Amino acid sequence: MIFNQVNRILNKRYVINKFLRNVHNEMPTKVLYPLKSRALLKISGPESSSFLQGLITNDMRHFEEGAKSMYAMFLNTKGRVMYDTLIHKWDNDETFLIECDKKLVNVLQKHLKIFKLKRKINIEDVDKSFIMWALIHPETDKIHDSTSNVNIYKDPRLADLGFRIISAVGTKDSQIVEIFGKDIVVKDCEEGYKYLRYKLGVSEGADELPPGTCFPLEVNCDYLHGVSFHKGCYIGQELTARVHHTGVVRKRIMPLKFNQSISEIIEKDSVISASNKPKSNLGKLKGVMDDYGIGLIRIKEALDAKVLMVSKYQAEVLKPSWWPIEAPKEIIKSE
Repeated sequence: MIFNQVNRILNKRYVINKFLRNVHNEMPTKVLYPLKSRALLKISGPESSSFLQGLITNDMRHFEEGAKSMYAMFLNTKGRVMYDTLIHKWDNDETFLIECDKKLVNVLQKHLKIFKLKRKINIEDVDKSFIMWALIHPETDKIHDSTSNVNIYKDPRLADLGFRIISAVGTKDSQIVEIFGKDIVVKDCEEGYKYLRYKLGVSEGADELPPGTCFPLEVNCDYLHGVSFHKGCYIGQELTARVHHTGVVRKRIMPLKFNQSISEIIEKDSVISASNKPKSNLGKLKGVMDDYGIGLIRIKEALDAKVLMVSKYQAEVLKPSWWPIEAPKEIIKSE
């Protein structure tokens, strides 16, 4: 009898401790982040769709089939990523908003104007007219259509990345909360959003994807629905198609789980090595936030190594759950 009583007490303590741990570790399920690092260009005019079709990795015809938002990259002639973007359909079939890193909005605008020639389109920097937000919300079916001054887009990359919200300048976060429910936690910075991206293994912006350094498949553009292999030609298309058809992508952006929180700044592009082979080079760090980071990493070697070293810190590479199951070629084949 005494044994049973002790057992019940221990079980109760276990349940209580587990509950307290879960409460402590649980992240708010509905969070609104301001995206101050992102900017917008507006492309409008009767030739806007055909103009973008020849410049981006994705297929503008998705908008004709009902898509409201699309992930796409602009490449250089050597097939390397220059700008990663989200393209949002705006107020008609001839107007689109291109979302990009704020640091690159001016050079992207110049890039577009180089190819404009005599096409009937307008290219405007409209960043000062709008505010952008990321809404992380698990109940996707309860998010309704846009209102008069708040436009809502499902993130076209992953459901876990929630929604992009584009609102008129001057819109307060309290107005956004009224639309989606008062149980939303409003943040004043986007660090939590970046942390979520790192846990998922999704790169974004110039700091993580410096222009002209990576190929689109290395940064998971194919896995994130950002490249079409059936459309016509676009800048950088030939090499992208060749890599896809050979089926060999030896390194990709992947999440790193550190064995502790990182409070100091680790130099970007720090070498990632196997713990038992300090001189090995399995990839480069692209960013770190608390106990997670992302890096451009050699897939097979990093997974085989299990324990990795970045600077003086131990970490393990994680294969994202959203990667397609069929990825044997790139893991089996190595140089």
